[in-house]
Amino acid sequence: MSITTRVRSALGAVAIIALALALVAVAGASTAHRSSTAAPAAGATLTVGLAEEPDALDPTLARTFVGRVVFLSLCEKLYDINAKLDIVPQLAASLPKVSGGGKTVTINLRKGIKFNDGSPFNAAAVKISLDRHKGLAKSARASELTPVDSVTTSGSSTVVLHLSAPFAPLTSLLADRSGMIMSPQALNGGGAFAANPVCVGPFSFVSRTAGDRIVLKKSSFYYAKSKVKLAGIVYRIINEPSARAANLSSHDIDVADRLASTNLPAIKRDSSLSLIKATTLGYQGLTINIGNKTGLRNPYSNVGTPLAKHRGLREALELSLDRKVINKVVFGGTVLPDCSPVSPVQKFWRDPKLKCPGRNIARAKKLVAQSRENTPIPVKLMIGTDTVAARLGQVIQSEARDAGFNIDLVPTEFTTSLNRADAGQFDVFAVGFSGRVDPDGTNYGFVHTGGSLNDSGYSSARVDRLLDVARANTNQNKRRALYNQAFGVVLQDRPLIYLYHPQNFTGVSKKVKGVRVYGDGLIRVAFASK
Repeated sequence: MSITTRVRSALGAVAIIALALALVAVAGASTAHRSSTAAPAAGATLTVGLAEEPDALDPTLARTFVGRVVFLSLCEKLYDINAKLDIVPQLAASLPKVSGGGKTVTINLRKGIKFNDGSPFNAAAVKISLDRHKGLAKSARASELTPVDSVTTSGSSTVVLHLSAPFAPLTSLLADRSGMIMSPQALNGGGAFAANPVCVGPFSFVSRTAGDRIVLKKSSFYYAKSKVKLAGIVYRIINEPSARAANLSSHDIDVADRLASTNLPAIKRDSSLSLIKATTLGYQGLTINIGNKTGLRNPYSNVGTPLAKHRGLREALELSLDRKVINKVVFGGTVLPDCSPVSPVQKFWRDPKLKCPGRNIARAKKLVAQSRENTPIPVKLMIGTDTVAARLGQVIQSEARDAGFNIDLVPTEFTTSLNRADAGQFDVFAVGFSGRVDPDGTNYGFVHTGGSLNDSGYSSARVDRLLDVARANTNQNKRRALYNQAFGVVLQDRPLIYLYHPQNFTGVSKKVKGVRVYGDGLIRVAFASK
């Protein structure tokens, strides 16, 4: 894992970039949608090689990008996105109806649906899941649903969300894990839900072997099971990009997640493989621990490292780095260097006036000197354990040295790194986030005080105010202006240093038909065939 993607999906999951051969293109509004082609064969088992191991298979607690890939086959949501990144109903029967000055949201549900344990999907179940997302201790969804005061039901097929204020991003959040509905029967089963997750989905959970694989089988309860051609899916954890490429070439796996640019030439020469390319909504960068001294959900207190104490040193670290060099040396020119959390594919939300600072060693050295800290400035950088992560760490280490930093690389297994980040046990973390169609979902949890993903422990009253106002405003032009103001403050304070946006390359055997990747970067295989 070269930079972790959090699904927080964080730089995670980003030993990316690579593969090739038959690019299959289908444009999707502002972002790419690609699909593989080949001859079908019903009833087979599809094997997908994942770049990291997912964390808990519990929608309330989960944070990883790869976890979202697995959930696509296992846990449906109230809403989903299509190839154009439009929000469409999934378990809901229609888009929400908003009334009461924007503070009452009514959602009608589809009828006749069952969870994968045979129990009924209904309004009561939706309420239980939404209440859990909002209120469970350690919920990663909590800050996503902050404006939701309460959830009530009206009959068996209608839920009503009562808000403290109008909440523009709500539907987009319900199109991801905040909208995943879990079986109340499974939640009340006495064990951890993640050990045997039960939702509505085309596949049901069979088993999980830590560090190795997750096995799913076709659900006998799924409402559209006639559309499901596969008998099962096996998600194998293959952290090293070259190993994923080798397993794809030998056809030990059918689909390979985010392989490195160094594997492209060999894949291009293999006529049995094809490539799906998607420019993603996500970002990758460096999260700097400023105030996360005692753990994610505890009060903030400056951690006392030089980077935490001096905003100028955080600027110096950014100015020591050359994003173009990182792109060329680490990723073979296959990522999009940038200093914003908003992907270039989201043209509406981008600030047209934004200009990223180039490498400026003279100014970086001046800022280091002004800090009056002993040099070289010590920094521990937590990175992934694969070869791409190692290359990234080495480039950062080399470039930052020129400005007066001594970067100590700390390779750490993926889920362990997430846990350490949440606990505040890091200086700087090479991590990113997979992005959302609404900028609130990409930013609020990471930079708002008390955000459920704010590992930096960053707190700015101005940023909080701007993000809160943007959430409550239904005018998209005004929201864009508010977000750009908030991003401007964040880019000055630098709790995160944004480095680039991934372009995900997914390798697919030509024996497989129907694998799709949208601009969210997630691999969709539930309705594939082999």
